[in-house]
Amino acid sequence: MANTVFTYQFTPGAVQANTRGGFNLQLTNGSSAIALTPDDEIYLALAVGDGGSDLTPNLSDIGSQPPNNDWRFSKNPSGGQYNFIISPLDNITLAANASLSFTLSSVIINPQAGTSAVLLQEFVAGGDAGKSFPVSKSEAKLSIVAQAIPSKVGKTQATTLKWSATKAAYVTIAPLDLRVDTRGQIDTVPYLDVTPPAPQVSYTFTAWTQDQQFATDIVVVTISPPVIRDFGPQNLAPINYDDSVTLAWAVDYAETVMLVLPQGPVLQPPVASLAVQPKTMLSGNSSTATYTLRATGTGNPVLAYVRIPFKPVAIDYFRYPGFGQTSSFQFHVTNGNGQVVLLQGDQGPYYRLTASGPYGPLVQYLGNYPQVQVQVFIVTPAGGAPGAALKLEWQVCLASSLSLEFDGASHAIAAGQIAKGSFTVTPQASTLYTLSATDTGGRVVTSSLLVTIAG
Repeated sequence: MANTVFTYQFTPGAVQANTRGGFNLQLTNGSSAIALTPDDEIYLALAVGDGGSDLTPNLSDIGSQPPNNDWRFSKNPSGGQYNFIISPLDNITLAANASLSFTLSSVIINPQAGTSAVLLQEFVAGGDAGKSFPVSKSEAKLSIVAQAIPSKVGKTQATTLKWSATKAAYVTIAPLDLRVDTRGQIDTVPYLDVTPPAPQVSYTFTAWTQDQQFATDIVVVTISPPVIRDFGPQNLAPINYDDSVTLAWAVDYAETVMLVLPQGPVLQPPVASLAVQPKTMLSGNSSTATYTLRATGTGNPVLAYVRIPFKPVAIDYFRYPGFGQTSSFQFHVTNGNGQVVLLQGDQGPYYRLTASGPYGPLVQYLGNYPQVQVQVFIVTPAGGAPGAALKLEWQVCLASSLSLEFDGASHAIAAGQIAKGSFTVTPQASTLYTLSATDTGGRVVTSSLLVTIAG
């Protein structure tokens, strides 16, 4: 077997069966400093089971403590035989002869005497080497070890109480007022087990002999208020008015989880996702949709929010369909909704478009109204082949300046062409053309026209 890069000691090497204790892994570097990365990993395997060669019945209560904040020492998320992993959290240099201590706490030693092997596999500096540390378990005395799995629950959530007693005739459990066998498990709801309800419930397990000798173990279960671990997406960039968004959340220890939707609060699973259309949460011309997640349980309700911003409403165009065609109109609104009404003014009839939506409302006029307007904007012919000459024509009123924008460039229109003019273009592909008309007061009205090119 190849030699490990580091020297290791695993202590203690002898424990008593059916007890709760801790272990220490001592890592010592050699005579030269060594550069390490998060890819340098050390794995530990504690044998799990109830046999003589097993060390612990389960990993539920075991705590792991690294020597400092440069290291991680945790349960292996990949599972498998090697149930703990050690590695640097970042690139570090371990000094020559440096020694580090990694601690396991609250390890339940199973009740069977025997010898268990703790295995270590080292993947450091490109190497692959292993070691084995024997741990002998002496015969159990009168004892009891108990667990609550999980040890933290919500108001209406159950936990599983497990216990193992040796050299005893029976076990009692308070405050449940139970007399049970020396080994077993039961499910219970801690919130209901004490009066009045308390944030923590202590269960006392007592192992009794026939002559009334006893040993005890105490397990504490915490009744946690709801914890919203995640509710997103957060910090979302502004969206379009008709966009959908998928909300996702994860809540622990909750009795109920409610998501406020347009129809009101709706009961939801604690971990889920939901596709929504945020525009349904907008009120008036508000620019942000807010979703509220409400979790209830012990204590006050817990709230979390997702705020979704919108791009502003815009009027792309509001104009007549052609020259002299004043009895009808056409308009397009982006990121909102538009409504047109026909009104009578001092100078005659006119249309008013109101665009409602984020950052709105926006208002434009068409007809006999004293405000800058792009009344007509057309192309002839309506389309063509790539590179074909097309004629853009317009009719504008009350503008002091006019520009035509396309392909990322702006072209100023001569004064004599502002009220009524034309511009010849030869687009190679479909192109969006935008007229920007400005009056003497600085008010700007734009009108866009998409010219479609075949092929």
